[in-house]
Amino acid sequence: MSHTGNNTAAGTGRRADASPGAVPTMVALAGHGPLVRARKWLVDRMVARRSRAARAYLEGKTELWELMTRAAAGTAVTGASYSDYLTLYEQVRTRRPREILECGTGITTVVLAYALMENAAEDRTAPGRVTSMEDDREWYDVACARLPDEVADVVDMVHSPKKDGFYKCFRGVQYEEVPDRPYDFVFSDGPDRHSPVNGDKLFNLDFIHVVVRSKAPVFGVVDNHYLTFYILQKVFGVGLARYSVSHKLMFVGPVTRDDVRFLKKESFLPDLRIFGTTELKLRMAREDEAGG
Repeated sequence: MSHTGNNTAAGTGRRADASPGAVPTMVALAGHGPLVRARKWLVDRMVARRSRAARAYLEGKTELWELMTRAAAGTAVTGASYSDYLTLYEQVRTRRPREILECGTGITTVVLAYALMENAAEDRTAPGRVTSMEDDREWYDVACARLPDEVADVVDMVHSPKKDGFYKCFRGVQYEEVPDRPYDFVFSDGPDRHSPVNGDKLFNLDFIHVVVRSKAPVFGVVDNHYLTFYILQKVFGVGLARYSVSHKLMFVGPVTRDDVRFLKKESFLPDLRIFGTTELKLRMAREDEAGG
């Protein structure tokens, strides 16, 4: 979840104090041709249409809306988009997870917890749990203080510094300590993606770590981080790591440790071009596919 410390780097504006929704991220079009501009025009309208519908739906759920607004009031959090809030609510209500890992604490924490509590009320079971990770100590303290009592019993707020980590040849950033739990749903929006070592912009690594340890299916929603999108498609393939243009999110799953792909034996023969430019490509495969 973005907050004041990440605002400038992320290119997002501060949300209005009276509303939990984020100001839309603006993408510069300088240097792009007419086809890209036309594509952005169409995508912007798709996103805006979903955002309007999402806000109307959330405002109609008066208890949830009041909790979100209360959690956001008086803080410097930029918030997620209304579309993101609705997507997370729908995913939890549909997938029925028991253990949620949220990478990046925010107003989304309230939405995830509320959806878990609705599931429990319908199913007449004990509610699941949201383990909400945050690397920024100042924001963690604010978020803990602002978390509504109504959802606090199903949320475990965890502060952990970030560190550099690796998966195969990919260097990413991850939390130093994530509780070892059987997570079946992950929302990836943290930690801040700049390396604590040298400031390089990296990808979020924790989702891969969760899946590598899991025999049971895991679903994930990944926020608007394009480098993370790229790596997840390399690791899981485009069939299991699907980017949604209208949502501006990636949906991953169901995936288990058997779906995690490794570097194949290197062979650039398919890339070679006798005429024209040869572009070498990185190929990965699951363990049972990696023979050639």
